[in-house]
Amino acid sequence: MSSKYFPIKTDTACQLKWTWSTILLYSSQTNSCHRVGTSLLTPDNFDRFHNTEKKLDDRRLMLDGKWPSGGCEYCRDIEESGGQSDRQFQLQIPNLVPPELDSDPTAIDVTPRILEVYLDNICNMSCIYCCDGFSSRIQKENERFGEFHKGGIEIKNVSPQAKDFDQIIEKFWSWMEKNYHHLRRFHILGGEPFYQQSFERCLKFLETHSNPDLEFNIISNLKVGESRLHNYIERIKRIVADRKIKRFDLTCSIDCWGEEQEYIRHGINLDDWKKNFDYVANQKWIYLNVNQTITGLGVKTIPQLIDFINTYKSWRDIGHYFMSCVNRPHLYPGIFGKGFFDKDMEKVLASMKEDTWQEKNAKKMMKGLLLEWNSHERDDSKIKDLTIFLDEIDRRRNLEWRKVFPWLEKEIDNVV
Repeated sequence: MSSKYFPIKTDTACQLKWTWSTILLYSSQTNSCHRVGTSLLTPDNFDRFHNTEKKLDDRRLMLDGKWPSGGCEYCRDIEESGGQSDRQFQLQIPNLVPPELDSDPTAIDVTPRILEVYLDNICNMSCIYCCDGFSSRIQKENERFGEFHKGGIEIKNVSPQAKDFDQIIEKFWSWMEKNYHHLRRFHILGGEPFYQQSFERCLKFLETHSNPDLEFNIISNLKVGESRLHNYIERIKRIVADRKIKRFDLTCSIDCWGEEQEYIRHGINLDDWKKNFDYVANQKWIYLNVNQTITGLGVKTIPQLIDFINTYKSWRDIGHYFMSCVNRPHLYPGIFGKGFFDKDMEKVLASMKEDTWQEKNAKKMMKGLLLEWNSHERDDSKIKDLTIFLDEIDRRRNLEWRKVFPWLEKEIDNVV
């Protein structure tokens, strides 16, 4: 089969805007990329989740070569800094074009090829950049300690479960019955999928339906008991062997390394994570990926993470994906100003391999992140907000950020 690439060639056109939809079932919301804002779904408009008015308007703007607002600035800023953005990377991936573009290359009301679904917020971790809508542990923590407001920091629950959650669930599976065959990629996220009751329904759907063109991807924190993980992996292996789907991807969430990572991804145990990663890495039929959310707190130990990944890359392929944390401005690496992380990122870039197309693109995108961080001036107000935030996190979780991040404590003396 010949490769078919996204046909719209304006300077802002993004394949994800036409082909990708994310659905957050817990809060009944949708967007076209996890960096952009969401639109509300109801049982009445659910079937239009891929063609909401916001998504249609954004596609119109891109056809005119304009950047939509509400999150697309992330890629715009990287490109304007001279880096390679996710938008540019996605344009290199073939065979995800909505069928409507075959006859009308300007069509905006289209069929999704990639569907990303957050089944629930049930999670066994409380990552520092996350929120209640994606973590039941954070939800319960906020309920216990109440709302927090100080300086530019606000901590509270913001994503209550949708009132019509049960109806939305049924609307989703009804849509899947009718449209599953159109999908080329199907991503399941959480919370933590391997601990969600709704994930069982998802697996049973895959076991009883066939889409031999589908790539199925689970994003997991790998904080999963050994027997539970092995049982699920064996079930998915049978689904692949029976040719119900084309392949299975497992995307393992990890941001940096050491005690810094155990602070940032609260609840993780790196020894257990490494044991589970080794197990899935040795399942060579699995397409294995690592995904990072990069905060200013984690940059300095990314080299150790890259070194760990490279021990496996010597004998198997591992995809590597990442993004800067932008949902909490005080965790964004750029607040420390131009040049602050240059030496750390020199080590990261020196460790990153360039043997494959994906590795070369990953390195280009990592360089792009650094270029974008370096386009910002130091922001003392956000650095101060960061310390306020961490002090409150320490109070809630009985932690000590000053021992974990001594370099940050030194930076506080420079805050004016």
